[in-house]
Amino acid sequence: MAFDYYVVGAVARELAGRLVGGRVERVYQPGRADILLLINRPPSGGRPAARENLFLSADSSQPAFYLTDSREAGPDTPPAFCMLLRKHLVGARILSVSQAARERIVRIELEASSELGLKTPRALIFELMGKHSNLILTDNRNNNPDEEKILDAVKRISFDKSRVRQVLPGLSYTLPPPGKGVSPLMEAETAPGGPPLAHYDALAQEGAYAPTIWYDGEGKAKDFHVFPLKIMEGLRAEPFESASAMLQTWYENRESAARVSEKAKETAAALKARLDKLYLKKQRLLEEIEKAKHADAWKRKGDLLTANIWRLEKGMKEASLEDWEQEGAPPVAIALDPLLTPAENAQKYYKKYGKEKTAAVEKEKQREEADRLIAYLESAAWALEAAQTPADVAEIRDELTEAGILRNRAKAKPQKKGKKGGLHKAYFAPIEYTLPSGSTVYVGRNNRENDELTMRFANPDDLWLHTKDIPGSHVILKQAPSAKPTEDAQAQDIRAAAGIAAYHSKGRASEGVPVDYTKARHVKKPTGAKPGYVIFTNNKTLYVTPKLPREEA
Repeated sequence: MAFDYYVVGAVARELAGRLVGGRVERVYQPGRADILLLINRPPSGGRPAARENLFLSADSSQPAFYLTDSREAGPDTPPAFCMLLRKHLVGARILSVSQAARERIVRIELEASSELGLKTPRALIFELMGKHSNLILTDNRNNNPDEEKILDAVKRISFDKSRVRQVLPGLSYTLPPPGKGVSPLMEAETAPGGPPLAHYDALAQEGAYAPTIWYDGEGKAKDFHVFPLKIMEGLRAEPFESASAMLQTWYENRESAARVSEKAKETAAALKARLDKLYLKKQRLLEEIEKAKHADAWKRKGDLLTANIWRLEKGMKEASLEDWEQEGAPPVAIALDPLLTPAENAQKYYKKYGKEKTAAVEKEKQREEADRLIAYLESAAWALEAAQTPADVAEIRDELTEAGILRNRAKAKPQKKGKKGGLHKAYFAPIEYTLPSGSTVYVGRNNRENDELTMRFANPDDLWLHTKDIPGSHVILKQAPSAKPTEDAQAQDIRAAAGIAAYHSKGRASEGVPVDYTKARHVKKPTGAKPGYVIFTNNKTLYVTPKLPREEA
C-alpha cells in the first residue's frame, strides 16, 4: 500500500488549503474506526465559501484520510467516541493542519469553546501506521506539548496491549516511536539506479504533486501515488486534480469485501432476526391451518345431534349416535354439556365449526402475507450479500427503512424521487452488459432499482427475466434498435440473458437454474406491494448455467 509520508504530506497540504478557517458542523462515525467531519468554511481572502467532508479511517486493514463528497451518517446510536467528538468539536474552528516531519502523522489544531464560553485549544491527531493506526483527541489548553492530555481515542491502547506506549483518557500524549514512513512502492522506485529520495523530498517541498492511479492490462487498479513513478511506466495512468480525489476513487470504488461486510453486518443481522421470526410465524400458521381442516368434524357432530334431537334429553353428558353417511361405521361418541338442552349442544358445535372456519380463512391470509414478506426480505438479504460497495449497502438500508423494516436513521436524507415516484436518475445505475448481437441486458442491483428497471425503464416489448422461486435481480433484455435478429439469434440472446439472470441470483453457484421470462407488458406490480415484488403471466422457463457474457462457454 502506497500511503507513505509523501501521500500523507500531500493530503495534509490540501487540507491546510481547504479547511483552515472552517468550522466543524457535524461529526459522524460511519464505521468502527471511521470518522466523518462536515466542515463549513466561510469566504475569506478571495476564497469562496465551501462545505467540505473530511473522512478519517483508522481501520487496521486500510487506514486513510481524504476529502470526500460522501456523507455516510453512521449507526442509529452514535458510539461513545463520536459523542465525545461532537461535544468538543462541533462549532470548533480549524486553526491549522500539519504533518509531523517525515512521519505518517497529521495534526489538526482547533479552537473550541467551553461550556463557559472560553476558548479552548483542541487537537485531532491522526496516526496512520497500518494496524496501529489511531485517531486521538487531545486537550492542550496551556499550549505546552509536555502538558497535552488525551481526551480519548478511537482505539484505546492499555498496558496489556502495549508496554511501549499507552493511549488512554487522562494520559499525556506522546508521539509514537518513529516508523517506516516510506512505502514498498517508493522503496522500489528509489532502489539503486532509480531517482533518490532527495528528488521526491524536493518535489514535496515545492508541492509539485501529480496524484495518479495505475491500472494493469485487465483494467485492475494496481497502485497509487502523488508523484509520477518510473517503475509504473507501461501501465495505464489515471491522473487526478487532487490527492483526495485520487484516494476517494481508490478507496471508495475499490472497497475490500471485508469492509463491505463490516458495513453490511448490522443490516444483515436485523434482516436475519426478522426472517427468523417470520419463519416461526409461518410454521405456527401452517399448524393452525392444518388443525382448522378438522373443523368439519364439529359440524358433523352438530348435524348428528340435530338429526337425533328427539332421542336426547337435557342433563346427558354424552351421546353415542350412528353416522348414517358411513354405513357400518361404529357409533360416534359426542360429549354433551348437561346444563344445556340438546338443541343448545348442537348450536355449540356449530359455533365451534364457524369459528374455526373463519379463523382458517384469516390464518391463510396471514400465511400469504408472511410468504410475500419472506420473499421480499430474502431478496433484500441476497442483494445485501451481493453488494460490492458501501454505497450499495446504504442503498439497500435506505430501501428497508423506507419499507418500514428497519428503524429510520436520525436526520437521514430522503431518497430523491423522479417521475411517477421512481428513483432519481442519479440513483438509477443498473448493471449493463452488451451481448455479441449488440443487444443490451440491464440488471437491477436492489429491489428499488428492480422496480425502476421493470416498471419504468423497460418498454412493453422488452424481455423481462427472473430466476424461478429464487431470490435474484430483475433483468431486462433490450434488442439493438437497428437489429432484426433471426429466431436463432433471438434464442441465443434470451439464453444469454437467462444466464446473466441466474448469475445475479442466489442460485449463482448451481447448475440448471430455472429462469422465467416474458415480455415486460405482462409484468404487473400489485398495489401496495413491497419493492421488487411483481406478478407476471405468459411466461416460459429456461434451465441455464449462471454465466456472464465475457465468460467462455
